Amino acid sequence: MATLRNRFFLEGIILGGLCGVVLGSLIAFQVGGERVNQARRLVDRVVRHNPSVDYSTLGQ
Repeated sequence: MATLRNRFFLEGIILGGLCGVVLGSLIAFQVGGERVNQARRLVDRVVRHNPSVDYSTLGQ
């Protein structure tokens, strides 16, 4: 009985992964490349915590 349970679990993982890939691909094609790049730039601006370098003080 445990092997049947494991089989259903593995089939569920495979089916869920395939559905995720298909849905992700459909969304990516609908959104388009430029909007994805805009979203990446926005995330980079929000997430980035590196302070900008003050180049005027580097020569001291």
